[in-house]
Amino acid sequence: MKLSLAPVAMRRGLGGAFDSAVLTSRSSRSSFAVHIQHSSYRQHPSRRQFSNTTALQSQASQSPSESSSNNESSISSSRSESLSSTPASSISEQVRLLMRQVPYPVAIITATDPTGPSDTTSFRGMTVSSFSTVTLTPHPVISFNVRRPSETLNALLSSGRFLVHLLAPGPATARLARDFSKGNTTLASMLNGHGDFEFGALSANPGQGPSQERPLPLLRRRAQSSEQGNVDFPIVFECTLHPSKIDVHDHSIVLGTVVRAIEGSGSQESIGENSPDDLCLTYANTRFWKMGSEI
Repeated sequence: MKLSLAPVAMRRGLGGAFDSAVLTSRSSRSSFAVHIQHSSYRQHPSRRQFSNTTALQSQASQSPSESSSNNESSISSSRSESLSSTPASSISEQVRLLMRQVPYPVAIITATDPTGPSDTTSFRGMTVSSFSTVTLTPHPVISFNVRRPSETLNALLSSGRFLVHLLAPGPATARLARDFSKGNTTLASMLNGHGDFEFGALSANPGQGPSQERPLPLLRRRAQSSEQGNVDFPIVFECTLHPSKIDVHDHSIVLGTVVRAIEGSGSQESIGENSPDDLCLTYANTRFWKMGSEI
């Protein structure tokens, strides 16, 4: 089975994940160490000549089979020394390179730092490529991976709430995902009014009654953008933090219970049409992709 993918934008270092995810992120090359033993050219001429003569006489006195056996032994020993001193390609590196062939959904996770100021400077965000659903019953639970340390992870752990933005395939959303994969330092530019996107404040779910919780950062296109009207985020999930967070080495597996699904305008009508244009942005082989035709 083969998927036809069209590249949307180049990205390097997405991980993390998108790593950490994001996104977390990283091309690498297999390296082989070549060991060269240099002869000492500062030996005394007579000593070097004597050494060479002795070696030739010794080699001449050996039978062909002995000489061949010694040569094979020397080559085998040399190979063993080279292999023992050259680090083999790790299984982690092999898996990383092989998994480049697997497309992943791209998501931007946003949260509000409850310990920060009561304005947009407390908003946090990151790109991940490990988003998935865990179960739908009795309540829908999603998951994603985050490489520590992460300001966004700290914010959602402290507040217990976050948003998951799934992106439509396009150059603008691919650039946005790349920017959010670089850490929260890129948010300063967006908060200062630069770029095609901005944060809106999403209040708590009205169905849950009055809440003192601070608004969550909801991504949206700026009103003055030339592409205003596009469905950039066809799906946004509002989630509460699931208590079962799992730490694995330098990553954390975050679980969240979906309490509200916010659909982009026009997305409901397109459900069931099986159009490639309705599929979300994906990431594979260090690039963003738009899914191709049905098989």
